[in-house]
Amino acid sequence: MNFKVANNADLNENTKRRAMDVMNNLSKREISAGKHPMALAATVLYVSCLNSGEIKTQTDIADAAGITEVTLRNRYKDLKNNFLS
Repeated sequence: MNFKVANNADLNENTKRRAMDVMNNLSKREISAGKHPMALAATVLYVSCLNSGEIKTQTDIADAAGITEVTLRNRYKDLKNNFLS
């Protein structure tokens, strides 16, 4: 997990901890293989924000990670279909 992105997005510690749990689960299930690391980190942070109730937009997270909102949405759809459902 890239804490630089979480810090750039000014996320709270609860959200960061949730993101670490999600990333560890993804790594164990080898879902993260072959994905752009920054896009995956941003997506995990976005999902963690949704789960923790922290209000951050896709734009906030994408900007902090240096990726596009489209990339974030695409990775989110992948995770939602393969892991979060």
